[in-house]
Amino acid sequence: MALDIATKGSAEERLAFSEKHGTLYAQVANVLRQRIRSGQWAAGDQLPTLGELEREFQVARVTLRQALTLLEADGMIWRKRGRGTFVSDGAGPEWFKLETSRDELIHSLEGTWSRIIEVDAEESVPRLDPGDGEAARAYRHMRRVHGRGDRAYAVVDMYLDAKVYKRAPKRFDKEMIIPVIDGMRGIEIADIRQTLTIGTADKQVAEGLGVPIGSPIGILRRVVQDDAGRAVYIGTVNYRGDVVKLDISLSGNRSGGVL
Repeated sequence: MALDIATKGSAEERLAFSEKHGTLYAQVANVLRQRIRSGQWAAGDQLPTLGELEREFQVARVTLRQALTLLEADGMIWRKRGRGTFVSDGAGPEWFKLETSRDELIHSLEGTWSRIIEVDAEESVPRLDPGDGEAARAYRHMRRVHGRGDRAYAVVDMYLDAKVYKRAPKRFDKEMIIPVIDGMRGIEIADIRQTLTIGTADKQVAEGLGVPIGSPIGILRRVVQDDAGRAVYIGTVNYRGDVVKLDISLSGNRSGGVL
């Protein structure tokens, strides 16, 4: 059975469509992707017809076909000639937890693969915000893609204290950085600060995540301080927008976030 058009919020979504915010088909794809990720459209559900979507979004049919092609490439939908378009199995919510303790964070990185896509030839010093701690003399900068299974979910810009990097360069080039730091002798992690904001994907992030330029992303800035108050690691994690969700309980002492 085909899904009914979701009219609530559709007017606002249509008004938001503009070439200023990236290609129209990418914007439509983001709206449809969010409906699937939120569970509004479940696995096995049939999407509205092209005619129905055309009337809802007020865009050309070729734009809708391009948007659906993006979702099909992501494995979120499948199409059958003469039958329609359907939500794929396993295309529902897939959130990544924003951990609130060091042990939980390190455990959450298990099973994540990492691939370097860029390394700076020269050492540098990144921008530090108040509370980040003192800067090391120099940092090793690299950009990597993180993923699970066959899917990339984040592009990470990371700065690692150059002295720390030189202690285990091969491991830092291949493994998740924070667990390696945590297991090193002579380094005591005193604090890990995390700040989450919302933004859009630039060209490099979009290419790394396999999403259109301008797609919504979650930006998590992570700073690791040692017991001397030095920022030994500064990382900016750019998550795909369809895996970002913040969930905070305001009752009792329980609090937390989910990505």
